[in-house]
Amino acid sequence: MKRGIVFSAATCGVAVFVAVMIVGWSVGRGAGVAKAAGGSSQGVVSVQQNAPPTHLYLTVVKPDMINTEVGPAVLPSVATVPADSDVTVTILNFDDVTPLTGAATQWATATAIKGKFTVETIDPTNPNGPAAAPAQTLTALDPTLVSHTFTIPSLKLNVPLLAGSRTTFTFHTGAAGTFEWHCMDPCGTGPAGWSGAMSQQGYMGGTLTVV
Repeated sequence: MKRGIVFSAATCGVAVFVAVMIVGWSVGRGAGVAKAAGGSSQGVVSVQQNAPPTHLYLTVVKPDMINTEVGPAVLPSVATVPADSDVTVTILNFDDVTPLTGAATQWATATAIKGKFTVETIDPTNPNGPAAAPAQTLTALDPTLVSHTFTIPSLKLNVPLLAGSRTTFTFHTGAAGTFEWHCMDPCGTGPAGWSGAMSQQGYMGGTLTVV
């Protein structure tokens, strides 16, 4: 049986808690509020849910940060955003370089985002402190410096991630649906780098639900 991280509501909370404890990085999420309906003889309870967020915060962690031998992971791997909206994504990446080569160098260029993406080099010992270098606004990275990518093939969305960085970009969602995202940089195990974390959901792959 393959080992993997199953991101149920409970385990996702644990994994994110672990990441927060390590890096001091918070992941925003909506919270439901229960209200008792006044004057009801049947005690009816209604639940009011916050709208999906328009700003996602993701963290790329190294295996030792979550005590796994499978490989690096993006936390959380499952997210929900609103349809027909501008959504901003900030990805804090603690992992190292896995250079893109050959045909894979295409993934060093951002696609289907609004304008350009912003990259800040972080101090891994103080990731929420001042950037280690001035922020850069880019359309692509040097393929030899790429660590991972955040790619949703069905939306033609792709953003390369610099090692040890904070990357922010905005894209516009369309109709409702569930879309798979993947890292397109072969950063896993095996001869070609496509095994391990690359072949298991919850590590270098997950889903984005648009509602």
